[in-house]
Amino acid sequence: MRKSIHLAYKVFIRMVLVMVVLTAIYGCQPATESVPPGPPLKLSLGLPPFPYSGLVAIADKKGFFKESGLDLSIKDYAFGFATLEAVAKGEVQMGMGNESTFAMMINNDPSLRLAASVALVNTNEIVVRRDRGIHNPADLKGKRIGFCPNTSSEYYLLSFLLVNRIPLTEVTMVKVPGPGLVEAIVNGEVDALSAWDTVVYDAKKRLKDNATSWPAQNNRDWQWVLVVKDATTQSPEALRRFLKALLKAEDFVLTHREEAKNIIARRWGFEPAFMQQIWDKTRLSVTLNQSLIPSLESFSQWSRTKEGKEGEGPNFLKYIYADALAQVDPKVVTIFK
Repeated sequence: MRKSIHLAYKVFIRMVLVMVVLTAIYGCQPATESVPPGPPLKLSLGLPPFPYSGLVAIADKKGFFKESGLDLSIKDYAFGFATLEAVAKGEVQMGMGNESTFAMMINNDPSLRLAASVALVNTNEIVVRRDRGIHNPADLKGKRIGFCPNTSSEYYLLSFLLVNRIPLTEVTMVKVPGPGLVEAIVNGEVDALSAWDTVVYDAKKRLKDNATSWPAQNNRDWQWVLVVKDATTQSPEALRRFLKALLKAEDFVLTHREEAKNIIARRWGFEPAFMQQIWDKTRLSVTLNQSLIPSLESFSQWSRTKEGKEGEGPNFLKYIYADALAQVDPKVVTIFK
């Protein structure tokens, strides 16, 4: 009897050891996520060609959208303003653009919703021609400064002048369409310009040693945001899957920095020097953070003042749709409602 008990005990010990080994082998394998059952959900996205759209480029290249059960169609637009206008018109279901654009558009289209911030950016600069006698900000007095109206170009130019105590009456502000900013300063139509990173890079590259530049944002990031129509939030599963794919892309950026940079550069043909210039000034990150609220309010008030509108601006908490992102990753939603 004792022998049989001893034998059974030895068999039991062997079985436990086998289970421990199997657990060690298979328990340490990375978990693989299965594609959600059923056909992929269709979704359309308007996308401007900027590095802060980079999470989309990465998720697309690495197959994260397909893994999340999405059939995503991407339509290219030249600028964030055009992209968000396309969302408003129903050309695409989602679009990415500057938070300032969203803040201005909500005054006229309350059906828009901000679903996530996908990048924090600090790349706007003031570029000047040295041969016009401009060597420090005070030298801008009496000069012609080009800007693209109703964009971060205009907003941060006004902010820069205010911080440097340069009255508007002492400069000539020249409206220039976005695609014409580089040529305007290279051809000497303006003495300086206020612009975002791609324009800044091209202008300095063309001007070479004749260019000087200063940061325009006063160490304050602006946010690149994902915008949808209210109707899209009524059936949010596709949006949840999209955000899940972007969060995977964010993790990829953290663990594969150089490959992520290369994917973004190849997607839009950015030069390595440009990527080097902007990479540490751009944080690709999916969030809904509290700093959005005062920032949106500031942009909205500026826009309303320009349009001669009086009274209180919109309550932006009504126009932020946090549920989809909160359901995917609640810790990245820090907006207080």
